[in-house]
Amino acid sequence: MTKKNVDKTPIKRAAWLERSRQILGTAEEETIRLLSRPRVQSIRLNPLIAPPAATLHGLEQLGWRGTPYAWTANCYTSETGLEIIRDSKLAAAGAVYIQNAASWLPVLALKPQPSESILDVCAAPGGKASHIATFTDNQAELTVNDNSRVRLARMRANLDRLGVEAEYTLFEASRLSSKLPGRQFDKILLDAPCSGDGLMQYTRDKDFTTWSVAQVQRLSSLQKQILLQAWQLLKPGGTLVYSTCTMAPEENEVVIDYLLRKRTDAQLVPFSVPVPNRMPALQGWNNKAFTSDLGGCLRLAPSSQVEAFFVAKLHKLAEAPEMVYSHSQ
Repeated sequence: MTKKNVDKTPIKRAAWLERSRQILGTAEEETIRLLSRPRVQSIRLNPLIAPPAATLHGLEQLGWRGTPYAWTANCYTSETGLEIIRDSKLAAAGAVYIQNAASWLPVLALKPQPSESILDVCAAPGGKASHIATFTDNQAELTVNDNSRVRLARMRANLDRLGVEAEYTLFEASRLSSKLPGRQFDKILLDAPCSGDGLMQYTRDKDFTTWSVAQVQRLSSLQKQILLQAWQLLKPGGTLVYSTCTMAPEENEVVIDYLLRKRTDAQLVPFSVPVPNRMPALQGWNNKAFTSDLGGCLRLAPSSQVEAFFVAKLHKLAEAPEMVYSHSQ
């Protein structure tokens, strides 16, 4: 085997294990156990297409069995597998949508309301956008953006099937404020492009093909750019929710700490959901403490039912603190 073709999977796996051990605060054996657990998908009923009670009855007629989640409406575990749902007329019609339960958290944090203007910055494939639409009964001004023409076309087909009404834009998120001049939104969801290590499994070699610490650092830089762009598009008094499906602090707390240092009009709003795999947000990384108290962020450890995830809810002050201070003189 030439040097160029050396398999780096064992090195990457060891690096990911050590980073994860530090993040989770667990012993190596327990960390490996957590990182090796298979992830189970759940289902969300879509009231835009059919009454949830009717959909539930139809699923039960197919032989499906599941349990409702206590912390959100119309969402269930799937204890009988997903094959009967995936191939059903109910799924084809958009009455039921297969998702991991963690994907509902950013929308719960956003609390979308009818009549609000809402932007989903990196929206494809559209699962969270469709959830927003169900919360507002299609009465919000929803704009969904992606930077890939192919992904955007697929998302449009997906959202059409799910009964979602939205405006579609095709822009690079890192230049979004210049592409939407004069636009401002009441609420913005930024489910950022990330390394996705919350979806990885320790024993699955293919998961380490693209993962590296260098990739995490590159993505962190991109996430900071996109977050600042999105912040410019948020109305004073508005809410922005930032989320990722990675455990990497560089892509989570580091990014939020960066915004809070750069923008004095940014305020972290505590967000909590009673999920069993919640863990404390980090207050520092690599022996460096964060400037801000990030305890209000929602950080999840890996689990079988709700995958590892990160959510931060941010409020844009009507006036920056120094402006308020100067007015009081």
